[in-house]
Amino acid sequence: MTPNQNIFMIERALKKFTDASMITDDLPLWSAPFGLRLLEEIECKTSMRVIDIGSGLGFPLLEIAMRLGDGSQVIGIDPSIEGVSLANRKTRLSSIPNAFLLLARGERIPFKDLTFDLVVSNNGLNNVQNLSRTLSECNRVSRKGAQFVFTMNTDRTFARFYEVFRKTLYEMKLQEYLSFLSEHIRRKRIPLLHLENRLTSFGFKVQKVVDDKFSYRFATGTAMMNHFLIRTAFLPSWRKILPSEFRDDVFRRIEGELNEIAQMSGSLDMEVPFATFNCRKT
Repeated sequence: MTPNQNIFMIERALKKFTDASMITDDLPLWSAPFGLRLLEEIECKTSMRVIDIGSGLGFPLLEIAMRLGDGSQVIGIDPSIEGVSLANRKTRLSSIPNAFLLLARGERIPFKDLTFDLVVSNNGLNNVQNLSRTLSECNRVSRKGAQFVFTMNTDRTFARFYEVFRKTLYEMKLQEYLSFLSEHIRRKRIPLLHLENRLTSFGFKVQKVVDDKFSYRFATGTAMMNHFLIRTAFLPSWRKILPSEFRDDVFRRIEGELNEIAQMSGSLDMEVPFATFNCRKT
């Protein structure tokens, strides 16, 4: 697909957006804490070529493009046509001439070898279908000495919720699904030491790992489960852990337990620990 064909396809999709698609513009609230830390680690130089893996709705891609200036080229790739379309719209409205967004996946980056001086990914690598393939591609398109900076939340994300989930499965005598819950977490949240070893095997030297965290505070468990981000980005995959006949009862119990915790504690805090990796291609 040529760049012009890619842009035409995106523009057609933009005209067909539903109200629900436009509401996804709320999602950068989730990505902001990660992205702010990522921005502190990248090296800002002139005439850079940068690629953002899983650019989503354009943060921190557009911020990087503005900070580097027109002499640099910053390209974002994402598999979501809605996300790419909205980010391209932001690019036009903000008059950022050096930012470009394309439909593509990290497992197949549509650029030649040794193209980029900087590769970034803001909490995107834990959502790719094949991490090994994506890291191989990041190595392929990076120039020697290129910087590779990415953020990733850890397996302690929303730990309180998962504790309640496990407790509920025990109480409802559904222990056979505990392994599915553990696999869900493992698939989404790779242990950091394991990730460091994989980076080394794909030709990246880990120079620095910064640990950080933030919290989502809710008044009640019901408020949490009804929050737009939780309803759209988390709840569907949580429910899929269980057969359909158990889902409503289990999540009704979970919500009730979270409400009790909130009542006793005065609020319901969900911590999101994450790490920022600053690497260099060897």
